[in-house]
Amino acid sequence: MSKSGIKLLLTTFTAAIGVMLKRSNAPEKNLAPNAELQATKRNADMRPEIAKYGYLEQLLKDSQELHDRRHRLKQENRSNRQEQSSGPQQVYGDAATENAEPLAQSNLLGEKPWFQSNDASVVPLYISEATCAAFATRLCQSLKGTNTPTPHLPRSRYTDESAISSLLHTDVQWPGLVSAQLLVKTALGHIIPSFHLALKKDTLDMLHGVYQRGDFDNPSIKCKYFALFAIAQVFSTPHDLSDTSNIPGLAYFSKAWSLIQIVPERPSMIHIESLLLIAFFCQFLNRFHSAYLLIGNALRLGLSMGLNYNIPQTQNLHPVAREHRIRIWWTIYVLDRFWGSKSGFPVQIHDEDIHVDPPSILASETYHDQFLDGAYQVAAIELAKIIGDTTGEIYCRKISAETFLHREQNLLTQLKQWVRSLPGHLRLSTERPNSKHTVQMHLQFNFCVILAIRPVLLHVLALKIKDQTNQTMDSISPILITLGEACIHAARHSLALCVNEWTGGSLAIFGYSFPAYLFSAALVLVISSLLPLGDPSDLTSAETATEILRNLSLSDNLASRDLYERMQRVRQCLHDSPLYSSSALSHGVMDNIANMLPMTEESDSGSSQPRRSSNNLQSSIGPLEDLGHPLFESNVPYLTTEMALHQPTMLDFLTQSHVDFGLLDPVEMFNDFDLAFSMSTN
Repeated sequence: MSKSGIKLLLTTFTAAIGVMLKRSNAPEKNLAPNAELQATKRNADMRPEIAKYGYLEQLLKDSQELHDRRHRLKQENRSNRQEQSSGPQQVYGDAATENAEPLAQSNLLGEKPWFQSNDASVVPLYISEATCAAFATRLCQSLKGTNTPTPHLPRSRYTDESAISSLLHTDVQWPGLVSAQLLVKTALGHIIPSFHLALKKDTLDMLHGVYQRGDFDNPSIKCKYFALFAIAQVFSTPHDLSDTSNIPGLAYFSKAWSLIQIVPERPSMIHIESLLLIAFFCQFLNRFHSAYLLIGNALRLGLSMGLNYNIPQTQNLHPVAREHRIRIWWTIYVLDRFWGSKSGFPVQIHDEDIHVDPPSILASETYHDQFLDGAYQVAAIELAKIIGDTTGEIYCRKISAETFLHREQNLLTQLKQWVRSLPGHLRLSTERPNSKHTVQMHLQFNFCVILAIRPVLLHVLALKIKDQTNQTMDSISPILITLGEACIHAARHSLALCVNEWTGGSLAIFGYSFPAYLFSAALVLVISSLLPLGDPSDLTSAETATEILRNLSLSDNLASRDLYERMQRVRQCLHDSPLYSSSALSHGVMDNIANMLPMTEESDSGSSQPRRSSNNLQSSIGPLEDLGHPLFESNVPYLTTEMALHQPTMLDFLTQSHVDFGLLDPVEMFNDFDLAFSMSTN
């Protein structure tokens, strides 16, 4: 039936119903009892007709909504065709404007994914909102206080395929046996117990057998050991600042890269070990996509081998081989979520598909020459589960039945329970030195807290931009203040741990983890310096992180060079921000920082080099120790993240029922964020 026909039918039916209702409701004072009974029955008979009237009215409403939806789709298709016919610059501009709104519905990107491309002939680059780089772009947008979108700085400093291929024809030989043994021990010492990628004793025994037999051409064995040699060199080779042409170990890596077979029909454990070792080295080359693909390949080969299941005892497998399978599987799991949290990629396997036991602590004690502490791996697995939930619950596009704050509550409750379950020897100590693996695990924990809460902190900053006249937090919900403070405490604690590692000489020159922890903490501390719930001196701490990134970039740490450039942009946006003149930063803090650190100019070219400093890596950190800031004391006096999760207001939040949370949702949060933009331009 057409729309006009429905309207005519509805009009006629309404008139008839009106006449009948008028008659049935007319006063009938002189009716006999039987007549009253008949009138009541007549009214009851009318109820189905009235219900039918409501149904037709709803049908008409649905028809109108369907018509409007089709009209909107036609307009969107027409608009998309116009965008495709425009030039490259127009495509880029439209994409930037399209993603200027950080949140809509239940995600952080708006209704459409965030892609960026300066060249229409090149595949657009997908930008995940879970990445720290994307968060830095959002922060710059908010600091500008305008509706003008800020172009995203893509990851540009990485070792490309041509650099790897150029080394394939170089003569890379096996080192001598003693040198090879030292290299393998160095590699395993830096990898384990963070990740279990090989058996310690068996790996050294096999190496000795290779040299005894002269079996140097076996591609599987050569691939594994060359990957180990590459990792060892990047951790142990002194790096000359005057020569930044190659990452140490790149020649060995290139050979291993050329030897790996991606799709064997019958995979072996040594093949999966080699995949994971090569993926591990990719962090030094800043090759996120390669690492993600290699880990995904290892995961699927592991599934084909049934690594996600327990082997029955009837298989009569040696306990070492059985435990090795278990730990290799969980290393794949942890690496999958490790790269997912840093690069914004979704997890490649879900917990409900895993039916294998956790690593055995008893195996570490029984076969201590093969396995290190199983408690560390158990803790790393639990933390990986939480961080996978964080990227899936906070930064995904699925429609959730739970409110945003309820999801925050669940994640923070899991993190609080994780800290509580740690054995004593894995907790941070102020009375004894902490191993770098323990420090890195707690940095990952802090990073997870920051990742979960920083959208809330950005929302609070947007409210501050919206109401620049209010210098207090009276208009902000106490729950948001509590979450914001926890995020700031996590950032302060992360930076304190990183500074301690740096000043103690334990921070690795290459790699991605520490630069990522520094960068994520610095972004939060920049926001903290602008808010009443934070402290203006947090900007000094953020500049400390920037200075360490600068020194790492001078050594050609590729990740640090990218992150340092982004921090330079954040600094400039902060200086140009309307909040700059209205905050305590304008009273000398920013000026002192400007005199403290050099502002280096870098081009957009991926091959550009930072301006060289005449000082070596450690010399420029000296003045930071004289800042008089309590952060740089060795006992980390700031409230730790664990303590922040036990504050009364946080405990109150974690124990509330979600019914009491109100209607706060990412939609509302970032609608306010966009309103702040529009109001600041008036």
